[in-house]
Amino acid sequence: MEISFLAAFIGGALLIFAPCAAMLLPAFFAYAFTSKKMLFARTLFFALGVIVALVPLGAFAGSLGALIRQYAHIVTLTAGILVIVLGLLQAFAVTFPTPGWATRLMTPKTSGDAAGAPSNIAVFALGIGYAIAGVGCSGPILGAVLSFATLGGSVLTGALLMTAFALGMVLPVALLAVLWDAFKLYEKSWLRPKPAKLLGRDTTRMNIVSGVIFMLLGIILVFFGGQTGLPSILTSTQQIELESKIMTAVAGVPSWLLLAFAVVIVALIVVTIKERKKGGR
Repeated sequence: MEISFLAAFIGGALLIFAPCAAMLLPAFFAYAFTSKKMLFARTLFFALGVIVALVPLGAFAGSLGALIRQYAHIVTLTAGILVIVLGLLQAFAVTFPTPGWATRLMTPKTSGDAAGAPSNIAVFALGIGYAIAGVGCSGPILGAVLSFATLGGSVLTGALLMTAFALGMVLPVALLAVLWDAFKLYEKSWLRPKPAKLLGRDTTRMNIVSGVIFMLLGIILVFFGGQTGLPSILTSTQQIELESKIMTAVAGVPSWLLLAFAVVIVALIVVTIKERKKGGR
């Protein structure tokens, strides 16, 4: 079955209407209480988690991808347990000895960040869990991508199609980060870390809030697989109908158009960052 990159991207974005999308807003708020720099860094780690989990499904749909789908419940269970543990550590502002490079990867420090801010590895694990949950609540577009990869499609094309799908899944979170930055919510006084005590341990209010959200999302992954029993905007039938219409509507759109659009967006982001740096001098 032929499937365009644009259709794959839109299909990922349309998961906002599925049950697994109920995790998106809490996932964002789990790490949003931080500085502007770390907000975008952690959004990137969330995106990497989604991509790392999904790309093998497209690249190796008939082998490794099939294995991942077969043991998806184990993947979400593992990710959920990891997110719960890291959320607990987050709430209590617990740190543990790690090599220098691991410390920078897991809990990089920048001015304005709260002590014990949610680690990148926790956000990365959350992205993996959300991605695998998304496989279970997706519609015909993801099915078309997997069918293409299974029935003789090239490894590279399958990987690129799944990357487009993954970026579509991340789009709502990225938009939330942009809006959070546009309204400068990270500067609000009520979002700044304030000292607090939790069972006698020094922490901050934001640490407790984000840690609890992490733990709740981990519980959803462990007990519900990130989708079962969660509310959704559309029913499964409505979602299938919508995705089928989208596939038909964009069938004739050349794939290079999505690439050109992505290049323009990246260029605009780079120009905006450079202009802000110049303005800050």
